[in-house]
Amino acid sequence: MNSIIATKKLPDGYRLSQSLNLIKDHKLLLTLSLASIGLFIGAWVGLGWLFQWLRPGVDSGVVGFSFTITSVPDILSPFLVILGVTLGMLIVHEAIHGIFFWVFTRGRVKFAFKWAYAYAAAPDWYLPKNPYMVISLAPLVLMGVGGILALLFVPLNWITPIILLLAMNTSGSVGDLYVFLLLTTMEQNVLIQDFGEKMKIYTLGDEGAVE
Repeated sequence: MNSIIATKKLPDGYRLSQSLNLIKDHKLLLTLSLASIGLFIGAWVGLGWLFQWLRPGVDSGVVGFSFTITSVPDILSPFLVILGVTLGMLIVHEAIHGIFFWVFTRGRVKFAFKWAYAYAAAPDWYLPKNPYMVISLAPLVLMGVGGILALLFVPLNWITPIILLLAMNTSGSVGDLYVFLLLTTMEQNVLIQDFGEKMKIYTLGDEGAVE
């Protein structure tokens, strides 16, 4: 098959090759969680250096949380900032996934927000490898580029929230990066079915499609 498009019906000859569940596979979840922490630290430090290079005349102390606590609202301020940045990152991240799911399927996208994670998915569709790889990396790339451009122009009191958002987005993209790298090792004609909490990968096989 030379040309594969998103489809609601699994083509003849395809069989289930691999099933991934990034939540219930505890060993994989632990590995990705540790990688996520490393990505956050690396992104925070790297973005701080990048900001200093982009705006060299700004005091390096502007990157970081610094609060003078004299009242209850002062104590709550850092937590409200972190909460707002986290919610904003999740909404924008999953919205970008959803937009690209829609671009490639023109179908309804499923969104879910749970206590520990959120996701966008298109469980009714079988997606080709290249479009799915675009869907996987779109939030990391678009939010990264947009955030770095914003660092050039925003007021100084916005620098830390933006760097925090970018670091959280990088950390939160660990699952997307894992799937992207996994797909790079697979043949071109694979199809992916994304349920949000899990995904199935189908390849051409002699035995036909099996669930």
